[in-house]
Amino acid sequence: MTEIFSEEDELADDSDGKPVLFQRILDIGVLPLVLCKHSVRRIRALLEPCAAAHLSKHVSSDRLNRLVGLLVAAIQTAKDASLASMIKDGMLVDRGTELVTAYCERLELAMSVTCLGLEVAVLVFHMVAQGKALHVSSMGDLLHDCLAFLKECLLDCVVPLLDMDAECELAHAVFNRSQPLHGQMCTLLEAALATTNSVTAITAQHALCEEDIVPLLYASISVMFCSSALLSSGVESNLFESVRRSSQSLLRSVFELRADQRPWILEEILASLIKLPAQKRVQSMHRIAGGKSVQFITVLLLQLLQATAQSPEDLTAGFESGALSAKEYRILLQRHKKAVSMVSSSADFTIRYMIGRCAKRESKGTANEAEFRALLELFINDCVVLLGHPQWPAAELVVRIYSLHILEVLDDDKSDVVLKALALESAAQIASHIAQSQRLHDSSGGDGSKLEWISPSSSLESISRFQTATTTILEYLQAKVVSGESTGAIPLYIGNWAAMLVATLLKGSRSESSSDNDADTGDSGADDSDLGSDDSDSDSDSDNDNGQKDVSSTFDIHKRKAIEECLQVYAAIAHRSTKAMSTTASYTSAAEAARATLLLQPLYRSFDMLLTRVTLALGASQVALRSKALRALNQIALHRPPVLYQANVKYAINHRLQDSSPQVREAAIDLIGKHIAHNPELTDQYYEFISVRVLDKGSSVRRRVMRILADIYALSENIEQLVDIGIRLLQRTNDDERTIRELAFKTLQELWFSYSRSADADEETVAAETARNVFNTLSPDGQKEMLKRVRVMTGVVEAVRSHELVDLMASLFEHVSSGPSQSEAEDAQLVIRCVIDALFEQLLRAEESAADGLDAGADIAEGFSVATCLRFISTLSSIAPEAVGLHAESLSAYLKLSKTAEQDTLANVLVIFGNTLLKIPHPGAAFLRSLEDDLISLLSSSPQNILALAVPCMCDLIEKLTRNHVKLIRVFRSCVLQLCREQRVISGGGKGALTSKNLMRFIILAGLSCRYFDFDKHRQRQKEHFRELDQLAKGSMVELLNELLLFFARPIHSAPVQLAAIQMLGQLHIKRPRLAVEPQARAMMDRALAGDSASHQLQVLRNFLEFLRTDAKRLAAQERDDRSKEREIDAKALVGNTGGMSEAGVGASLMQTYLDRIIGATFATNAAPLRAAGFEVISLVLEQGLAHPLKCMPALIALSTSSDPYIRNKALKLHQELSFKHASFIHSRDLEGVRKAYEYQLLVRGQTEDVSGYDSSADLRDRPDRPAACLQFLYSLSRSRRTRRNELLTMLVKACDFDAGTAAYSDANSTDIPFVRFVAENISALEFKYLDEVLHTIYQISSVIASSGLNLYQQIETDATHEASAGDNAQDAQWQQATRASVCISILFVLREFLKSHYGVSESRCTSYNPGEAAGARDKAAAWHAQDDGGRIDWGPCPYALQRMESTADCIAQRQRFRRMMAESLAASEESPVLAANAAADRFAPDAPGDELLNAEDLEMLSVDDLEEAG
Repeated sequence: MTEIFSEEDELADDSDGKPVLFQRILDIGVLPLVLCKHSVRRIRALLEPCAAAHLSKHVSSDRLNRLVGLLVAAIQTAKDASLASMIKDGMLVDRGTELVTAYCERLELAMSVTCLGLEVAVLVFHMVAQGKALHVSSMGDLLHDCLAFLKECLLDCVVPLLDMDAECELAHAVFNRSQPLHGQMCTLLEAALATTNSVTAITAQHALCEEDIVPLLYASISVMFCSSALLSSGVESNLFESVRRSSQSLLRSVFELRADQRPWILEEILASLIKLPAQKRVQSMHRIAGGKSVQFITVLLLQLLQATAQSPEDLTAGFESGALSAKEYRILLQRHKKAVSMVSSSADFTIRYMIGRCAKRESKGTANEAEFRALLELFINDCVVLLGHPQWPAAELVVRIYSLHILEVLDDDKSDVVLKALALESAAQIASHIAQSQRLHDSSGGDGSKLEWISPSSSLESISRFQTATTTILEYLQAKVVSGESTGAIPLYIGNWAAMLVATLLKGSRSESSSDNDADTGDSGADDSDLGSDDSDSDSDSDNDNGQKDVSSTFDIHKRKAIEECLQVYAAIAHRSTKAMSTTASYTSAAEAARATLLLQPLYRSFDMLLTRVTLALGASQVALRSKALRALNQIALHRPPVLYQANVKYAINHRLQDSSPQVREAAIDLIGKHIAHNPELTDQYYEFISVRVLDKGSSVRRRVMRILADIYALSENIEQLVDIGIRLLQRTNDDERTIRELAFKTLQELWFSYSRSADADEETVAAETARNVFNTLSPDGQKEMLKRVRVMTGVVEAVRSHELVDLMASLFEHVSSGPSQSEAEDAQLVIRCVIDALFEQLLRAEESAADGLDAGADIAEGFSVATCLRFISTLSSIAPEAVGLHAESLSAYLKLSKTAEQDTLANVLVIFGNTLLKIPHPGAAFLRSLEDDLISLLSSSPQNILALAVPCMCDLIEKLTRNHVKLIRVFRSCVLQLCREQRVISGGGKGALTSKNLMRFIILAGLSCRYFDFDKHRQRQKEHFRELDQLAKGSMVELLNELLLFFARPIHSAPVQLAAIQMLGQLHIKRPRLAVEPQARAMMDRALAGDSASHQLQVLRNFLEFLRTDAKRLAAQERDDRSKEREIDAKALVGNTGGMSEAGVGASLMQTYLDRIIGATFATNAAPLRAAGFEVISLVLEQGLAHPLKCMPALIALSTSSDPYIRNKALKLHQELSFKHASFIHSRDLEGVRKAYEYQLLVRGQTEDVSGYDSSADLRDRPDRPAACLQFLYSLSRSRRTRRNELLTMLVKACDFDAGTAAYSDANSTDIPFVRFVAENISALEFKYLDEVLHTIYQISSVIASSGLNLYQQIETDATHEASAGDNAQDAQWQQATRASVCISILFVLREFLKSHYGVSESRCTSYNPGEAAGARDKAAAWHAQDDGGRIDWGPCPYALQRMESTADCIAQRQRFRRMMAESLAASEESPVLAANAAADRFAPDAPGDELLNAEDLEMLSVDDLEEAG
């Protein structure tokens, strides 16, 4: 000090002197002379060995004051250097612009002076830490200045330097090692590091006040979140990490010692983190032992939390010697509980703070909720990762506390939806971790190595295992003390475990010494209550779980000694926990022990609570929460699949599979789909629920279900289940969605038509066997797999015997045969061959079993009986005739057994021969002759359905193969001769000789022969062979037969004969279409359609149907021919084929002539087959465009409400196609369609009371809280366009508007009330998507009430004065009509209130609606409010909507009820200006009917505003 002061005096006198201990700084500050860095370090080195008392005794206060003054001057000079402002200026210079030399020199000098100031600060902090020179009065101000300077240096210099943009020139100058400023920057960081370490030391001594600590902590937090991206990976990067760790140590020290600052520190850390850019927030990772990494912020927060644990010396004081009294145990227990509770309170604050910032706060505007949610999610994720790592016991505490908070969030109905979604994700993550940890622990060790929570009932072995595991953890952590990796872990572990052990000893002491317990009861009652409530006291739970209530017999002296020994081991470790000790415990052993002890914590007993909350969330009202809950359950089930077996979980999932939201249904499907295919037991439980969703409205749901069904199919061996899957997938090949159809085709191709050549015979063998049985060339495994496919395909055809499914199967075979690629097409064709070969193999075995008298039931059980094989082969014969034709000869035996064979079997064989006869390769002459004889023999006694199959087959056989025309000529000639003979007899007035049965047979044989064999063409080519026909007529055989059939179709014949004649006339019309438009044929059809015979009408419709189908097939074949080959251009092609054109116009002519009668037949009473045939004809008319679509639209709308799924689905599909093609005019007859729909429902139901607007056949699983509307399809087609949608809604409401002004009344209008109720129920059940739709409907209802309703009200009010003579009025038609009209208006009243209630629309919202304005806010989604009425209108306020008014009293009661409704509505007109305005306009219009009937009472009901508005 003497040297310093002497030099200072000399330099003050001699300004030119050379300083040694000082340095001159001329450009900075007002004091150019300051201590140099060497002098400051020398002072600190000399003060180091000096005791504080010796210094104050031998050094005067004046000299110390003078030294402090020099230090103050140095600090002031460092502040005046303004390094922060210079750095700020330099950051403004862009990259590439060279910094001015003068600026660099000043910056270097400023850095040097700032480092000097930091050196001075280190000296001051050292003096304060050792208590030296504290008696100097100015020392406190100096300390304050140093702390402020350090704060400014960190916050304004270090942080900007490290966070500097790489694009500025200053960054290049500072962080480039070749630049002079780089060294100064490193020196600055070193000085900042030393200063921060010094502050940490004095902080531990409580030497700083709050006003000094807070700014310094703020700066330290800023340093910790700096980016070190510009630093190289060498010394500079390590230096920065040291600075950050030092700031972290300072923060941890303050957090540990200053409980009052903990909330602020946590809040400031989190707030600072949120302010960082997203990339900086996650770029700093901390690598933990075991190879995983977590966020730096997670490590920081956990270190801070663990730092709050009480010191080990305090925790272990008292049990080194053991043998304490009960009271001492309670005191010791409270000390340990307090150690854990300090950490818990800080963790709880952290969690509460973050959760509070995650929720939306409307009053505070836009907050960083999303950032805090992401931060909380990352923090919890990292804590879950750290579970089981020995250094981080606070992770379990954080996760446990967080789990309690998320349970509160999920239980609170008022919680924010976003916060609940986050809670569900976290609950799933925590529960999954618990399940995974328990599963891994159970699989790695047996019951003998399992730890248990120590209680008085625990065995000595259990206590020993617990001590070994916990000691391993503590010894490992003790070895990591110096590195700082175990900060706070040891006291937290000891506090938790010791609390449990002391509680066990306390219970044991109670059982051993009841007298001591009684003596201590009075002054420690509070402690007992605390013990029972603490989380650590889980020993009581353990006792209860084990069912051991009396522990006195199980807690002996040996257990006490074992527990006390364990506590003494903890004490020994705790006392040396501040020093690193060598240990044999490795990280692997410590981690294994940590995971074992972790399973004892309360967190790992919360799995059931978390699962329960997730399951309850499946019933949340918000779609997002239900979807989130399903995904959460999915995550849990991945690690613990048995949860899906629980009854409550199964029940909840089933309901979500029927959810109204497709998003939820898809999530439920996804949940089950990930587990069902690989778990047979789960498949059995959920298959029924999930398979029906293949018909779901959502295309994404259907797509997901199809993939799941494919997975189940690939693993299942249950044939019934495979057949069901096959049916469902095959039906989806006709789906409305193109992607669904493509997926269905692809899936079935993979399941049924894929072929692995490597597993079976090679290609050469297959090629060699192509002419024989390919199935026999397969390996045994290949044959087994192929038989399985055949059984499934056969089962599919057998399960659903419908033409639609057969058509779908044909489409599937055609699709796979063409194939997306050549290889796939070849594989599919080979599989089809194998399937057909396998079917014939099984057919042969079934025949052998039947011949041997074996039980046929065994064959049926295997899926292969004679009948099933033949039915499937007959189906395949039209799909793959060439492949079936290879085996067709083997079926001829069934024709020889025609008298004993079943008709179904015989029909299938005939179908097979009809499809494959010309595809049989090289048929033998003997086989053809035999087949010909068998077919002819069938003509004599077979029923009509067999004849319809046998005759075409026989005609093809004779015409194309045998050429034995004589047999066919004789059959035809014989039939025609019989018919001609019968005609002559009857025409002559005699009685026919033939019975009706024989006459029908001759008609059918002649008609079918003429249809399938062209006698006229063959007569022209081969006159000699057909000379016998000349005996019948010289002209056309078709015309001859046509005359005969027209004769027998007359009413003079019996009904069966007429039906046969009409049927065969239909066959001739197909052969010669022009015959159908001749006058005689039209007269026959007119007579049949106009008659009373439903069978005759049905036959004419079937003729139309077959005619149109045949015509469509002909046109399709012609188009295929045109596409497949180039046709020569000749004169005929240029002029046109007039014959073909004339035939093509016949169908259109017939349909346009008879369409009205066909539509009438479609709605015939008590004739379901007639209605079905009429619908099929209408469908073909629309598909082929044979009539204007508007003529069919009312009928099509009506048929779309059918309960028959086939009719309904086909009508809906046609309606959709027409709406797409003719959107401009197709809806013009919707009102007629609605009326027709009502009439159709009345036709089906029979009684008006049974007609309802609710669709009873709809699948309500998607919306169980409300019914579906019959006319929902009509509304769905119009919903996409607001104008069209509003027009439809207006039309439906106007349909309920009864014209009360009509004086005349007829019985034809008696259905108006049921019709209005039908429409009202439809409106109530429509799926309104937007609120604007609801408001528009209510507006239109109010308009009708205000117009027609008010006029009707005037009339009824006038009639009310004459109610005494109601008996006379009841006979008046106008009085009755007005009464019925009041029911219609009352229905609208009830409908309006229903819509307002179920969609939560207030009256003020309705009155403010203006249909002319843009939708705007009204486009928000309409929310359905489910109530106890099940979504159906309660007609209690309007009973005559359902009942007939049988008496005059009923009519009077209805009129009074209507008057009350209108009076209440008029009284509320001030709240409903729309109603009031419309009412006033109608009532005061000059030409309004009943104008003179307005009385004073009515005027009083209208407000003045309404009158002005009306004027």
